[in-house]
Amino acid sequence: MNKKVQKVIKILSVIVLIVILGIIGYISVRFATDKDNFKIWMNNHAVLGRLSYIGMIILQILVAIVPGGPIELAGGYTFGAVEGTILFTIGAFIGSMLVFVLVRKFGRHFVEIYFKEHEIKKLSFLMDDQKRDLIFMILFIIPGTPKDLLCYIAGLTSMKWGIFAIISTFGRLPAVIGTAISGSEFSNANYMTAVIAFVITIVLSGLGILIYYKIVKNKND
Repeated sequence: MNKKVQKVIKILSVIVLIVILGIIGYISVRFATDKDNFKIWMNNHAVLGRLSYIGMIILQILVAIVPGGPIELAGGYTFGAVEGTILFTIGAFIGSMLVFVLVRKFGRHFVEIYFKEHEIKKLSFLMDDQKRDLIFMILFIIPGTPKDLLCYIAGLTSMKWGIFAIISTFGRLPAVIGTAISGSEFSNANYMTAVIAFVITIVLSGLGILIYYKIVKNKND
């Protein structure tokens, strides 16, 4: 990939990032000020609302540096735990596969558009590790790990696309389900259940981050 193409991609990425941040900001404001009407609007525009939500997820994964938590929460609040989880999973599958294909097409330089060199080097052990696929699955299942970064790293490996599709899709489910349940319970005014689900998700994510850095540190020592 030449420098001109990289520059164009960076500019487009900034534009996409601004759009996504604007959407997330809009969601946050509507949640805070007019949650019910926001939910009504999304559900009244059945197809458009769901396609928009899936599109947000795809873009969030592609841009990578934007957190997915608020979008997961919005899905549970707006569509319920089950449908919210399904819609997020669809978007995550498309977004993850898109990243995988783009990295295979453009290589390491494409990854460096979004991630610093030292972040990529820390996961270089995944390139040749004999237990690579198993480690990827473990890292995806653990809540709190940087799954978007892992999607980009996976594209640099020799992992088969079918294996990656399974890992990136089902590995996200534990965290997505927990957040979607929290959003759904909050929508139904079951605040105690919502808080409990949210706290459990946060605690598991915190533990997941610690485990992630422990694995990375051990592999790099």
